[in-house]
Amino acid sequence: MKKHKYFEIKDVKFRKAKPSDKATVFDFCQKTFGRWGDYISEVWDQWLKDKKGMFFVADLHGTAIGLGKITEHRPGELWLEGLRVDPTFRGHGIGRAIQDYTWVKAMSFKPKFIRYATGSYNKISIHLGRSKGMKIVATNDEMWCKPLKATETKLVPARPTDADESIALLKKDSRYKLWKGFYLEGWKAMTLDETLLLRLIKGKRVYVYFDQHGLSGMTILVQSKDKKFVTFSNTMGRDVKTLQLVLKEARKLAGMLEGQKPEMVFPRDHWYKKVIKGTGWRHTLPIWMVLLEWKRK
Repeated sequence: MKKHKYFEIKDVKFRKAKPSDKATVFDFCQKTFGRWGDYISEVWDQWLKDKKGMFFVADLHGTAIGLGKITEHRPGELWLEGLRVDPTFRGHGIGRAIQDYTWVKAMSFKPKFIRYATGSYNKISIHLGRSKGMKIVATNDEMWCKPLKATETKLVPARPTDADESIALLKKDSRYKLWKGFYLEGWKAMTLDETLLLRLIKGKRVYVYFDQHGLSGMTILVQSKDKKFVTFSNTMGRDVKTLQLVLKEARKLAGMLEGQKPEMVFPRDHWYKKVIKGTGWRHTLPIWMVLLEWKRK
């Protein structure tokens, strides 16, 4: 399709994404985040198969010029992601049209929560969310480190029987409130409760540290399919020294998992910046994640 910048917004239709949209979408998503590209290519096939939410495109005369995704983490808990507009057609209300369509469809799920995340620099996205009654409920920093070559680590995979003790550790953590009750999977947020934690444990995603006090530290991770990226979240310890130890051991674990650029997400708070100093973790970007939420009253 020859891309004409000027068109009538009424000509834009919404439909389910199809495998045949792949090349077109990948083409206009190449530089979504500048030199970091986009993650759409990594999740495309998964999103097409997802039957719990919706994956759709904005169609202009048979060609995808934008897209959006509604993910249902669990009944009543929705996550909005993947809102993209072909740069050729930006500035003509496509983003707003996608947001409006997404909102109508999201409401059809009878949700308790609707959430999404965006970068602190993305004032338009934040404005669109607020226009729907969403509020900023959390901000988070992203860290990175050089993985350490190691053959062993003090962190061990959690067992299902560790779930109760892990939850107890979370609640005892003096900084637990800064997580706002969320489990952060990269730039996704889910309500962290016993059910989700147990699912993560069974998926070999939770690693714990034991000392003379018992279970004293933990971290949760996700690794990309190509094994290059290891992202840690909800990392904590019984006290500051334990947390610093877990942070250092996480670098070893990343090396053992062959991660090339490990990342870690933390609540945006000066306390964490002080604790992390000296552990080998550093800020990734001069921006931060902004988490927005709509909550049914």
